[in-house]
Amino acid sequence: MRVLQIIKTNEGATWAFRQAKWLFDNGIDIITVLPTLEGGIAEKYKAHGMKTIMEDCTLPVKHPWKLFERAKKVQRLVEKTKPDIIHCHFVTNIMMVRLALRRSTIPRLFQVPGPLHLENILFRNAELIVSQSNDFWAGSCKNTCDIYLNSGVNRNKIFLTYYGNCDGNVKDEYLMSQGILHKEYGISQDKILVGMVSYFYKPKVHLLQTSGLKGHEDFIDAIALVREKYPSVVGVVIGGAWGNADKYVEKVKKYAVDKCKEGIIFTGFRSDIKDIYRELDIAVHPSHSENLGGAGESLAAGVPTISTNIGGFPDIVIDGVTGYTVKIKSPDSIATAIITMIENPEKAKVMGENGKQVVSKLLDIATTGKAILNVYNKILLEDNRL
Repeated sequence: MRVLQIIKTNEGATWAFRQAKWLFDNGIDIITVLPTLEGGIAEKYKAHGMKTIMEDCTLPVKHPWKLFERAKKVQRLVEKTKPDIIHCHFVTNIMMVRLALRRSTIPRLFQVPGPLHLENILFRNAELIVSQSNDFWAGSCKNTCDIYLNSGVNRNKIFLTYYGNCDGNVKDEYLMSQGILHKEYGISQDKILVGMVSYFYKPKVHLLQTSGLKGHEDFIDAIALVREKYPSVVGVVIGGAWGNADKYVEKVKKYAVDKCKEGIIFTGFRSDIKDIYRELDIAVHPSHSENLGGAGESLAAGVPTISTNIGGFPDIVIDGVTGYTVKIKSPDSIATAIITMIENPEKAKVMGENGKQVVSKLLDIATTGKAILNVYNKILLEDNRL
């Protein structure tokens, strides 16, 4: 079986690499297309001996005059590699492939990393209108699958497949608290650390966003509310700017000074996240749109977790069992959940442990890898290619 995997970016998308690596290690001939092969995630593919090709296969939304030329490149790429199945992870890739290969019968799988584009009716319809009978969808959370189903996509063309971010040793990768943050920022041991681990994504004007996608402002507002009752709480924001979001980061920092002057610490990007995660007493994921997001990581570390009740979060943050889910864009709800955990530390600890057990099984790379391989087999059997 030969799979042509098309990736939009050479930055991030480690979840796609982990999955591709598992498939490669289990005998699948997988060829990965990236816009550049220097630096970034491309180095991991090459280091593992996996085939890579440099080509930009994104829909040229801002440069529509390049559409015909790019379509030709996609056609030549497919003619050269002769895949049994084409696998895309980004909406601008799958739309470009569909437009370029209108006459092709090769099955195409869109493994959807999150429901963001589906939450806007214009973008959702644009994606669906270019699909054909040889298109299939793999939602990486239940919410994504439901949206496609409710949009009229045949149930037989929709699959639920999570991206794996754990293996059998994940619980050993997170160190017990070494007090690194406490020492680095002069935080006394009696403080309660409530953390948010996420990149900063600036608001997208074309989606009419006025605040960041990850909900940093909501987190800051919630910490300010919690500190009215528990001034020993310190909010720790871990993560740097994604892309050109530097100005947005500075805006958020100023917002924190105005709203919660003494209560928020910004660490910037850190490469030692597995060394410091268990130093957090509580992890909060206040995203406005998300798949499983960082909740998979905080739960894997066994840290008591709070998330908004959107996207794929409820698949793993099971309210009252593995953590708490709260209303979107609701600092009051976030603050209430934080206070509940502070006042019930034993229950919070149990939920953290429950969460660790859930994600270590559900997001185990062997489990998720087998799931996507089963999807390939079902698609190819239906297409009489096996």
